[in-house]
Amino acid sequence: MKLRSRHFLYSFAPFFCVLHTGYAQETAVLQTLQVMAQSEDHSYLNTLSSEATKSGTDPFQTPQNVQVVNQAMLRDSNAQRVGDVIGLVSGVSLLNPLGGLWDNYSFRGFNTDQTIGAAALRNGVNAYLGLNAAHDLINIERIEFLKGPEAALYGAGDPGGTVNIVTKKPQFHPEYSIELRGGSYDQYRTAIDASNALTDTVAYRIGVAYENNHSFRDEVKNNRLLVAPQLTWQPNDATQLDYDSEYTVINSLFDRGVTAVNQQLGKIPNTRFLGEKDDGLMTMNDYLQQLRLRHQWANNWTSTSTINYKDNTWRGFSSEAYQLLNAQGDLNRERRYRIYDTTSYLFNHDVQGELETAQAKHRWSIGLSYSDLTIQNHLLRYRKKGSTESLINIYHPQYGINLPAVSSVYNTHERQNNVALSLSDAIEFSPKWTLLIASRFDYYQQRYNEVVAQTSCQQRFTQWSPKAALNYRVDDATSVFVSAGQSFHLNSGLDIQQQPFAPEKAWTYELGMKKSAFDDRLMSSWSIFQIKKQNVLTTNPVDSSYMITAAEESSRGIEWDFTAQPIDALNLKLAYAYIDAKVSKTEAASGIQKGSALLNSPKHNASLMMMYDLWQSGEQKVAVGSNIQYLSKRSGNVYDNGFNLPAYTLVHLNAAYQVTPQLSFQFSLKNLFNRAYYVSSLKDEWVTPGNPREMFVTLNYRFQ
Repeated sequence: MKLRSRHFLYSFAPFFCVLHTGYAQETAVLQTLQVMAQSEDHSYLNTLSSEATKSGTDPFQTPQNVQVVNQAMLRDSNAQRVGDVIGLVSGVSLLNPLGGLWDNYSFRGFNTDQTIGAAALRNGVNAYLGLNAAHDLINIERIEFLKGPEAALYGAGDPGGTVNIVTKKPQFHPEYSIELRGGSYDQYRTAIDASNALTDTVAYRIGVAYENNHSFRDEVKNNRLLVAPQLTWQPNDATQLDYDSEYTVINSLFDRGVTAVNQQLGKIPNTRFLGEKDDGLMTMNDYLQQLRLRHQWANNWTSTSTINYKDNTWRGFSSEAYQLLNAQGDLNRERRYRIYDTTSYLFNHDVQGELETAQAKHRWSIGLSYSDLTIQNHLLRYRKKGSTESLINIYHPQYGINLPAVSSVYNTHERQNNVALSLSDAIEFSPKWTLLIASRFDYYQQRYNEVVAQTSCQQRFTQWSPKAALNYRVDDATSVFVSAGQSFHLNSGLDIQQQPFAPEKAWTYELGMKKSAFDDRLMSSWSIFQIKKQNVLTTNPVDSSYMITAAEESSRGIEWDFTAQPIDALNLKLAYAYIDAKVSKTEAASGIQKGSALLNSPKHNASLMMMYDLWQSGEQKVAVGSNIQYLSKRSGNVYDNGFNLPAYTLVHLNAAYQVTPQLSFQFSLKNLFNRAYYVSSLKDEWVTPGNPREMFVTLNYRFQ
């Protein structure tokens, strides 16, 4: 036992020295590390649990609901970004996309941070600190949806769940592909993915994707570029060093969507752009570098050290709906110029291993992390109630009439430092009973300097995040679990009095069941949950540029996910969730009433995805499929003032033709019945309309 306790200290050694190449011979008993090959499996089923759970066990021994959108689903849905597949998982729905610049989604009814967007993990590490560009899928192997609180493992996060993005890995054999895609409204995409060995111990991968898109929205257009180089070095069978990076640049005309008239949508066409084309394109630059060192020690102990650097800059003008002045449709707009920069550094070290005693088998995970995040948020704006200075008529828009000058509203420089220690133990008392105990201790320091108001302040606090879960394996194909955990989320920014916010805190309780049948060709999971969180930020009714902590929110519901491959030629993925998310406590200053429904949170959401191999002859194959999504009505205003986004059902069709093992074509018809629908809303004046019927044709050529 004394020897085992040294593993955590010893595990740092590979990060600071180059291992002797003969070490592999001296440690022949060690389990060989492998670069994970991309699966050519066309099944939607996932038999392995997420690496991000840090449990190293199969799904039926993991007391948590984990849903995976694998490579087969990404391919069959013809998805391009993470937001395209959000609807395939129960309890997850899209939120304000910030004009298409970032990914934003809700877990179990809760909105993410409106000031910085959705947080996510990358390869099991908190890599996406700060602002993040929308994630392209060219370098993504799969997307894991970890339901429930992860604070005991990863620190600050949303109690509803976390997304873990698992990137593709370099291969030691040649893999090359070229993708060409074209679609409605002049949307074009070219993507290249290449991987091969450089030496016997070094392999590379590079993904490049470029898009030039117009839109069904008048005047709106964007272009995107992603470059993602990767390297892997395996000096011996026990050690692997991965370099993972990506650079993204997005140029886009900022679009807040349409405006409701007297809380009624459809009074103006969904194509109508209410911004200002002469504002030009906003630019977001996003740069990430990650270095991971993984080493397999003796006796099933593994250490992983990660250094992560992330930088994002966002610049540009926008004209955004502010106030509908009269029945004639005159809309007063506010004009903004944003300077938003975030830079983060992260070091994370994890040690995982097994230890057996006479009473139980223990699977330990010990983690140490340090992060440094700086945020500059500078807003310049022109806004005045009743003003006609930046006017547009929603019925007869004319652009370029007047572009008023802007002046600084706030210029906040924020720095967040965090040191944390986490510990978890999955105790297997018998093949049927497993108890998970996890805890993390975080120390935070936040410092602020407000340039416009010429004020500064800081706060320090500690946070203990416990989690406990019990799993009972009824038989080889059935398990049930119960869990409880606390989580927190760091609230960024200052209030109108230039004071920092207390962090959000939440408790989550969950009961779940997992079931497989027919030789694992059918897998399903159910969850019942209840969540309550405090110190929730909401828009300040006095000045919407600021936030206030004035609410306690609760969410309770049921989730069901079902994946099946009843025959080799057919894949099915079904999901359903019922969620009752509302404000459980509030303060008069917020203007929000107790019992108000949470913004953009549907009570019901459901989806069905299927793909069927219709015909096959030798190497040729034709497959057809569909993707059906349903969302019930949602509150379209944070004050739940009676303005709702209507329910909708969308039907998408997909077809694929495999001409040769190298050449394939894919055809997608989105929104088959051309339904008018609305994705999300921040208020009556900012409503994001969904895309009408669209067609896309994709050519993919692979070679070696």
